[in-house]
Amino acid sequence: MAVFVAIGVGVLLGAQRFIADANQVAHTNEVIANVDAFEARLRDAEAAQRGYLLTGNIDYLAAYQVNREQLGPLLDRLAALVSDNPQQQARAGGLRDLSDRRIEQVEANLERYRSAGLSAAQVGLDQDVLQVSSDIRNQARQLRDRERELLVARDRSSRRSADLLRALALLGIPFGILVIGLVYWRLVGEIRRRARAERANAETHRRLLDSVQQLERQSADLAELNRYGGLLLSCASTEEAVQLTTQLLSHLLPAAGGTLYRIRASHDYAEELAHWGEHASHSAAMVAPAQCWALRRGQPHLLHSGRETLRCEHIEPPAIHVALNAACIPLAAQGTQLGFIYLSSQDPALLERMDLVQAAAEHLSMALHNLQLQERLRLQSIREPLTGLFNRRYLEESLARELARCGRRGLPLSLMMLDLDHFKAFNDLHGHPGGDTLLAAFGQLLAQHARAEDIACRYGGEEFTLILPEAEADAALAIARRLVEAVRQLRVRHLGHELPAVTVSIGVASWRSGSEDGESLLHRADEALYRAKRAGRDRVELA
Repeated sequence: MAVFVAIGVGVLLGAQRFIADANQVAHTNEVIANVDAFEARLRDAEAAQRGYLLTGNIDYLAAYQVNREQLGPLLDRLAALVSDNPQQQARAGGLRDLSDRRIEQVEANLERYRSAGLSAAQVGLDQDVLQVSSDIRNQARQLRDRERELLVARDRSSRRSADLLRALALLGIPFGILVIGLVYWRLVGEIRRRARAERANAETHRRLLDSVQQLERQSADLAELNRYGGLLLSCASTEEAVQLTTQLLSHLLPAAGGTLYRIRASHDYAEELAHWGEHASHSAAMVAPAQCWALRRGQPHLLHSGRETLRCEHIEPPAIHVALNAACIPLAAQGTQLGFIYLSSQDPALLERMDLVQAAAEHLSMALHNLQLQERLRLQSIREPLTGLFNRRYLEESLARELARCGRRGLPLSLMMLDLDHFKAFNDLHGHPGGDTLLAAFGQLLAQHARAEDIACRYGGEEFTLILPEAEADAALAIARRLVEAVRQLRVRHLGHELPAVTVSIGVASWRSGSEDGESLLHRADEALYRAKRAGRDRVELA
């Protein structure tokens, strides 16, 4: 009895010590996790601030404020956790000071951005910012390193407790043999219970490993997704964005086939832009919006193998032995449908990763929408809105470019200056709305009669210019005479009435290869135009 009591006391004390060590280990891990969470929030705040500086999107600013507000509670929790360790408490205080200083730098940079723009904000990213960020990382690393040292010491203490428990168990074996007959049935029961516990522990350990692997995979996927989002911001064309998306999805979903569709400008069909992998069931190359549930509902539509789910009309029926798991993810931004992504696989694990696919689709939708806006703005910057022709700035750029190209290849180039006759009197008689209607109609006529390689521009007022690359003087004169005749036949209606017929005077100049620049060529064409005016208008003159 005394021996078993002694062994029991020893086991109790050892177990209590082991529990205490385990609690200390858990405390140390909590401190490390808190430091990691603080660094993650600070990085997220800095990333959101950079996103706001680069895009001006207010959502990034909101994300920055949310992450910033969470830094304080994390630091308070860290201070409470290390309150029993003066050295760690001092490091936590230093980390708080550095965090406040970094937030002050971020706020100052945001103020510079609001007052002076992105360039001023970029200047604010100086050496002091880098130093503070480096100090924060060093301080956090010191906190973690000290906790890991404590973790090693507590692990040694746990092993000593385990050794003590093992020694007590071995000393009790001889005494257990003496009473084996009396306690045999209890030992058998204990062995069975331990076996069940070990099996349960092995199963728990397996599930834990699976969870860790899943978390690691999700972390890697999120990192890849963040990298993808950053690269999308730098894409200069739809083709680059689509290629980047196919690379990402083929990497994240290697066992799935995918097709990316883009809705045409006419909005009548979505056409295939890119394809990757091997589909479990193929889809049509051209899809009407009514044929896809994702486009009709504006929400992802999933098709589970073995479940009764409506299949989109554009998806071919799968073979009898093929398990079809598919998803249609719509692409939309600012209320505008841009297309959709079709994914399919025989592996049901495809549908477990839809959160990542939807996040990638949202990134792609915003990128495509932004590229559309950029292209629209570019066209607006070089097009004259009334006539739809190129403006004078584009004329000067194009003329210099075409002269250089024709000069390199030894090709001719001609240029027309066109002026509507008596336009001022026409404008005074019919008003500016009537004059604008005539100018718009003339711009359409000029664009229709120009060749595919010609560049039609509005020079200013009622004057227009037509650049004719690779055209000799004779060819330019022939085109000019056809334009004069077409203007004579032009009939324009305004407010339900037909406006009077007008005529045009045209000056044509052929480029003297290697001996003049664009300004001189424009001047000679302009002189020929004025000769046509003085000679009675409604005619063509060659410089």
